[in-house]
Amino acid sequence: MEAGYDYLLLRGRFQKRFARFTGVFLLVFGILLLASGGAYYGYASKARSNLDTLQVSVDFVPSPAAGDPFVPPPRVVPSFSPTAISDTPLYPGDSLSADSWNSPRSYEPLELREQALLQGFTSIDPDDPTLGPIAPANRIIIPAIGIDSTVTELSILDLENSRTYETPKNAVGHIPETANAGEAGDSWFFGHTESPLRGEGSVFFTLQNVPKRLKNGETVYIITDNGSARFLYRATGTRVVHQDDMRLTESEGNNIHLVSCVPRFGYTHRLIVTGELIATDAGGRG
Repeated sequence: MEAGYDYLLLRGRFQKRFARFTGVFLLVFGILLLASGGAYYGYASKARSNLDTLQVSVDFVPSPAAGDPFVPPPRVVPSFSPTAISDTPLYPGDSLSADSWNSPRSYEPLELREQALLQGFTSIDPDDPTLGPIAPANRIIIPAIGIDSTVTELSILDLENSRTYETPKNAVGHIPETANAGEAGDSWFFGHTESPLRGEGSVFFTLQNVPKRLKNGETVYIITDNGSARFLYRATGTRVVHQDDMRLTESEGNNIHLVSCVPRFGYTHRLIVTGELIATDAGGRG
């Protein structure tokens, strides 16, 4: 009887210790959960309050006469030679793009790459949108912000009570019901800012840098390529809308719209970068 009584005492002490430990653990976990929730709410509120800075409208700049060779405005391009990289610091990271870290001698500044990509275009009349029909683009390049991605045509997914477009994976997605790049009308392209959970890529991660460049008076070019022809767009403005207010619009002229989610880790809004077609290159170089 005494041995059984001792067992009951030990069992009761163990249960009390376990209950005390569980209580402390749940309390600490609850505090951490509340703290992380509060931190996220604070970040999300601050991020949403800064979305107005992503809305930019650029004053219209007359395009060159239709049929003339396209000549981009002069830029201040740093001197560069194959050995100049030896004098370029690897830190801070702005000195060298991450995709060139494994081969720094092959690094080419974005300014020089842009100048090469802009060669061969012929100006068009933006008030005479007569191009088409044109094959869908399979590549899109925005040299000023380091975007160079394949393009896929998106399919429509049938859900239980609704229909939606599939999300592009590691590529930029084109809405096939909208105009192809280069055609008269509006072309709509979507890409992930980032996809930390689904791993679908971050092809439009730097798209949020376009508003700042436009505010600084820089010209941002968008190049689409379908293998047989290239089309050159000039970014004319950016705007931000709530995800529930996102609509595919139609307008006159030849326009392109690039869409990604903002702000980071919130993704409640959509950043839309709009550009106008200004030149074409039937050679499909790039």
